[in-house]
Amino acid sequence: MIVLKFGGTSVGDAARVREAAAIAAAQLAPRVVVVSAVGGVTNLLLDAARAAATGQSDRVRDATAAIRDRHLGVANGIADPAERAGALAELDQLHAALDDALAEVAAEGALSDRCSDRIVATGEKAMSVLFAATLRANGSPAVHVFADRVVATDGRFGSARPDRARTRAQAAAVVQPLLDAGLTVVATGFIGGAPDGGTTTLGRGGSDYSATLLGAALDAAEVQIWTDVPGVLSADPRQVADARVVPQISYDEAQELAHFGAKVLHPRTIRPAVARDIPVRILSTFAPDEPGTLVTRAAVGSDLKAVTALQGLILLTIDVPELEDLAGAAAAVFRALHEDGVEIAFAAQASSRRRMTFLIDTITGGCRHLCERLETSLVDFEAGVGCTEDVALVAAVGEGGAAQPSALARLLGVLNKANVPVLAASQQTSNVALVAAVPAAEAARAVLAMHDAFIKSLPTTARGRRPRRAELLAESLRVG
Repeated sequence: MIVLKFGGTSVGDAARVREAAAIAAAQLAPRVVVVSAVGGVTNLLLDAARAAATGQSDRVRDATAAIRDRHLGVANGIADPAERAGALAELDQLHAALDDALAEVAAEGALSDRCSDRIVATGEKAMSVLFAATLRANGSPAVHVFADRVVATDGRFGSARPDRARTRAQAAAVVQPLLDAGLTVVATGFIGGAPDGGTTTLGRGGSDYSATLLGAALDAAEVQIWTDVPGVLSADPRQVADARVVPQISYDEAQELAHFGAKVLHPRTIRPAVARDIPVRILSTFAPDEPGTLVTRAAVGSDLKAVTALQGLILLTIDVPELEDLAGAAAAVFRALHEDGVEIAFAAQASSRRRMTFLIDTITGGCRHLCERLETSLVDFEAGVGCTEDVALVAAVGEGGAAQPSALARLLGVLNKANVPVLAASQQTSNVALVAAVPAAEAARAVLAMHDAFIKSLPTTARGRRPRRAELLAESLRVG
C-alpha cells in the first residue's frame, strides 16, 4: 500500500485534478490519496472567518463567493454527469455548513481557534469529495474520508499534535476495510480530530504531515509527496542557476534541510516515516515520469548535497562570568524564550564554555525587547547580553561531507574567499550539516559561493540532474 499526497498547486483547477487523479489511478498498489485544498482557498476561508468576526459582511460574501467559484470550477470538470451531480450535492452541504459557522462567528464577534479550524477544514473536505468523484468518473473506484475521523490529535486547535497510537487504531478501523474492498481512499490533509470530536488543524506543513502520519498508521510501503517541484533541489534556483535535483537523501538530511529553510518538506513531515522506516519520495505533478528525490534512512555518498538559507533571524549571545552559573543562566534564557513563544533555529556553546549563542526568529520589538527581557531574567548571574538583527543562517547539508574533520574549516575558507562576514559557525554534532550565521544581506552570496565550492564541482551522477526551465519556474512561483 502507498500514500500519495497532492498539494494545493497540484489540485489547483479541474485540469490539474484530473492529472493528479490519473497519476493516482496508475499506481498498481492499494492507495490512500491525501489532498490539500484548492490553491488559494485556505486563505479565502481565513479571510472570510476574520471578516465575520469583525462584522464585515461584504468581505464575507465576496470570499465565500470566490470559494464556491473555485469548487464549482473543479466540479464542472468531472466528466461523468452522475458523479458531477453527486459532488455538487455534497459541496452544497459543505458550503451550507460553512455559512452556518461564519454566522456563528459573526454573532459572537470573535473567532476562536476551534471555530477557525472548523472553517478552514472546508477546503480539504471539498477537495476530497471532488478528487474521489474524479477518480470514479474515470473508472477508478474511490471513496472520500474526512481525516477528523482518522487522524487523532490533542485539543490544541490551530496547531494540534497527533496521537499516533489512536491514529493507528482509527486508521485500522476506518481506512483499512475500504482498502481491503479495493477502493482508493481519498483523505483530507491538514486536519484531525480532537478528543471531544472537534475538528483540528495540524499547523504549517500539515498536509504533508497527514500523509506520513497515515502512511505510518497503515504501514505503507512508500509515501509520495506530489508537488510542483521536481524533487529536493541542491539550492534555491532563484539564487543558484545551477541548482540540481538531489536523487537521494537520508531522513536526517531531509530534516536538517527543512529546519534550515528548504521549502519542499516541513521538519515534522519526516518523523512518522522515520518511526516506521517508510521511504518518502518527492515527485512533481508537472514531470510525473521523473524519479524525483527518495528519502530513506540510509545516507548515500560522502559529499555535501545541498545548501540553503534561513532568513529573518536574530543573533543572541549570552556571556556568563562564572562557569558554575552557566546551567542556571541557560535555563533562564530557554525559559524566557519559551514564555515569549520564540523559536530557536540554532544554539551553540563556545569553547570557552562561558558564551552561549542562539539564532532565533525575529520577534516584535526586536533586540530592544529581547535585551530588556533577558537582562531581567539573568540579573542574578551578571550575564552580558548581545543582540544582532537581520541575520541569516546558511547551511551545507550532507552526512558524508559534513562529517569530515576539515569540513568546517573549508566552509569558513569558502565564505572568507567570497568576502562574506561570519558571525558564528558550527559543525553540527549530528555530522549532517555545517552552519554559519551571516548578515542577511550576504545570505544569497554565501549560498552561491557554498554551492559552487561544494556541489557544482561534483560529478553529475553525484549531484543529480539539472531541472528543466519550467520546473525551476514552478519552484520560484511556489516559494515566492
